[in-house]
Amino acid sequence: MAKTLCKYRRAEIADQFATISKIVSEPNYMCASCTRVASDKDYLCKPSRLTSAVKAAPRRVAKLAVPPAPQPTAITAPNIHNLPAPTAVGQSHIEMVSVIAEEALEPDSLKLKQAKKLKKLAKKKNKQLKKAAKTVKKFEKQLKKAKKALGL
Repeated sequence: MAKTLCKYRRAEIADQFATISKIVSEPNYMCASCTRVASDKDYLCKPSRLTSAVKAAPRRVAKLAVPPAPQPTAITAPNIHNLPAPTAVGQSHIEMVSVIAEEALEPDSLKLKQAKKLKKLAKKKNKQLKKAAKTVKKFEKQLKKAKKALGL
């Protein structure tokens, strides 16, 4: 019996590449477990016959179109002095954007974010303290039982 494709190790795949490529070049069977394909069912662990629709589908080989190499062009830095001055309407828009940006960074919003973080940390710390108190209570209970058993 031929070795199944599932049993090949990586090193064996590299060594037996020609044999494996023959096995999988024209698939007639597919493994129901691992979905590998082979020309003969002996090469698969749970073979199932491929349907004729799958085999009849033409193989399409993707052809990669290589774009032409870009022509090197001289890149010049834009000259800021040659740009036109903003109009009155444009200047007012720039001022509005700067005012909105300043309002977005108000201390109230920062304080709100910090308050939320602190509240979350306090909740987490409270939960940890409750857990620790529960553990201490269990320990004291076990200690009391141990003392009772020893007669102390």
